[in-house]
Amino acid sequence: MDHAIAHFSYDLTALRLEYKTTCDALTYWRGGEPAEQQFLLEKKQEVFRALAEASFSDQIWH
Repeated sequence: MDHAIAHFSYDLTALRLEYKTTCDALTYWRGGEPAEQQFLLEKKQEVFRALAEASFSDQIWH
């Protein structure tokens, strides 16, 4: 299987929404492929890191 790599640019509002929808997807997980759930868990961590970094950067500049 080929693995596609994609890069996205989000503003802070979109990043927050991405985090919320990922959390919701995990909260209301109905089962299925365990790999999908694992992907969501990893995505949640990465998006949280991005939010933390954006928050920290915003504090430095303001």
